[in-house]
Amino acid sequence: MRKGTWITIWILLVAVLLVAGCTTAPPSPGGQQTPDTSGTPTVPPSSGRLVFLTEEYPPFNYHENGVLTGISVDLLNETLQRLGSTQSINEVQTLPWESAYNRTLSEPNTVLFATSRLSSREPEFKWAGPIAPERSVLFALRGGNVTVSGPADLARFRIGVVRNDAARQKLADLGVPADRIRIAERQEELPAWVDAGEVDLFAYGEAAGRMLAAQGNRSPLRFVPVYTLAEYETWFAFNRQTPDETVARFQAALDRLSVERNADNLTVREEILARYSPAEALSRMTFFTEEYPPFNTLVNGTIGGIAPELLRTASSALNATLRPDQVRLGTWSEGYNTALTTNYSVVFSTARTPEREGLFRWAGPIGRFQYVILADRDRGLPANVDPAALRIVTIQDDVSGTLLREQGIPKTAIRYEVDTVAMVEAVRNGSVDALAYPLLPARSLLERYGLDPNRFGVVRTLGEQEMYFAFNRNTSPVVVDAFNRTLTALKTEKDERGVAPYERILYRNIGPECSSARSNTTGAVAVVDLTVERLAADTPATLSEINRGVAPFRDPSDPEVYAFVYDTNLTMVAHAANPRLVGENYRGKTDAAGTPFRDRFLATATSKGSGWVDYVYVNLAESRLSWKTTYCRSVRGSDGREYIVCAGTFKDCRA
Repeated sequence: MRKGTWITIWILLVAVLLVAGCTTAPPSPGGQQTPDTSGTPTVPPSSGRLVFLTEEYPPFNYHENGVLTGISVDLLNETLQRLGSTQSINEVQTLPWESAYNRTLSEPNTVLFATSRLSSREPEFKWAGPIAPERSVLFALRGGNVTVSGPADLARFRIGVVRNDAARQKLADLGVPADRIRIAERQEELPAWVDAGEVDLFAYGEAAGRMLAAQGNRSPLRFVPVYTLAEYETWFAFNRQTPDETVARFQAALDRLSVERNADNLTVREEILARYSPAEALSRMTFFTEEYPPFNTLVNGTIGGIAPELLRTASSALNATLRPDQVRLGTWSEGYNTALTTNYSVVFSTARTPEREGLFRWAGPIGRFQYVILADRDRGLPANVDPAALRIVTIQDDVSGTLLREQGIPKTAIRYEVDTVAMVEAVRNGSVDALAYPLLPARSLLERYGLDPNRFGVVRTLGEQEMYFAFNRNTSPVVVDAFNRTLTALKTEKDERGVAPYERILYRNIGPECSSARSNTTGAVAVVDLTVERLAADTPATLSEINRGVAPFRDPSDPEVYAFVYDTNLTMVAHAANPRLVGENYRGKTDAAGTPFRDRFLATATSKGSGWVDYVYVNLAESRLSWKTTYCRSVRGSDGREYIVCAGTFKDCRA
């Protein structure tokens, strides 16, 4: 072909692309403003090949460690394989939504995903799907007293929405005035605006919004959906000029994913959804445990205790309601070996040891136990008896056996039983001298099976272990990570009374405990005195420094000792360990025992100038609820305002 002809063709092509770029796209399902990461020039596709375009919109399509992944990406990959295509997901281009949408409108053989199939879009594309359902919802701060009963309530709130998100038009249709809607250029701005009090709600896809809200070390429970704007399904949208045969073949291959089943009897589609949806995965799992009070125990026909309560609470927060038959009580060996070998299975409460680390995926910790050797005092054993000389019983596959061997107890001296009934019976009939087990469960089991736990003394402490949920190794890391983040949030996110769900569960089942670490009252006083001095000299700079969480406002040698500051209305104004608490008001809020300890901070500091207040609080470093004592002082800041400055320490077992 002559050179002049080529030039003419390229001029016409550029003109077409410019027109395409100026076309106004309908709104995105999520409204993401995604940077162009494709690096691929806009050129017509080769004959028979499709150009796949997407945006950043987890869990449907997003990058994880530089790799494109997500529900729709995995569905596309499986579909291409069944088509026998030489194309792969490595060819997918990630673009800003408007750019991707306009290209799909104008370029033959171009496919956009995941696209909500709205009536207004129906004639603009050819469709293959569905990919997955999604809901557009309004998120509010949990505990923020935001109630939306119907569309009429919406005009009362300031609402954040991403530019070109379909939710913007939906809000307008529901009568929300334009001046009550704030437009974000980037989706990350939305939760930050609500956190800062700049808007009351933000609009986003529910699944995507939950992942968005958890970014930046933010608690996944901090935001909660309060109103549904729309429900829709996401699809693959093909350019209108794509041959019908191409779309039909793609649809047929995609449909096979809803029929073909794997070894777990899940369809390929179900397996992919369970890979990215914690609710989908949790609803398919079986959770195995043993009689292990107060962590796991049968109460009036229901499996209860710390771990089952925490499991159900975390699952509910992830939109999964567990059926009663999903949590099973049996022998430890049965549950442990099933979780080792069977997909969609979990065993708890499991000590996380180096030997077990690579065998499971871990979520927790649930709590911490002290492992001991207990012997019956009525047997007349010497006070300083050598444990190596005793016959000791424990549970098969329990970490107690490992701890015994590490401390030099001969293998021949250790007897293993498969369940706790047989273990206690061996103690009762005198065929062993002692039992090795966590102290609290051991005492509970002795009493349950008719022995007086007060007759038994600790011969040796074997050590402490934190207990976890152990997921089968093949469980999706996305699911385990979401479960882990939710467990962490249950320990730190306070309810309207000022108590975290984890604190209530521990208080109900086990009560407060002393700390294994030494109390540091001297450090607490030093932090308070220094903070008082700094606030009196320069309040704004000091409050800013406290919220950075660095020395001297947080003791580097003891991070549990840190400064936190209230105004006289008991609103948090600075916190060295958790600056997200700044702005929260704590007047009248209590600990798990019902003590309004912050009010006592105020009363003590204002009436006496300084003093100590005792209460119970979650001890995150030790995964337990502990007694805590906090030193407080009042100070007039350089700004002329009165402040209450505090720092505390957990009470140790020697106090």
